[in-house]
Amino acid sequence: MADEADLAFDSEQRHLTHALAAQRQRLSVLRPAGSCHNCGNTEGIQDRLFCDGDCAADWEYEDGLRRRLGLPATRAFAQAATSAAASHAG
Repeated sequence: MADEADLAFDSEQRHLTHALAAQRQRLSVLRPAGSCHNCGNTEGIQDRLFCDGDCAADWEYEDGLRRRLGLPATRAFAQAATSAAASHAG
């Protein structure tokens, strides 16, 4: 028979599993656009999402804030960079 500690541990593990699945799903939305999704830098980016770890961390923090405030998930200039990259490719 499970005691309260076992039930709490199971609940925590379920929560962690769901949170990790949601994180993976959310991150799978970003696609390489030929520019950094955070700062818009195009030098040496190619198939990466961000310039470096700092840009990735900044984007992650700001994306969390945007989501909590109910704002669009991406910045306008990142969308413009994606559109520009698509127009240059085609």
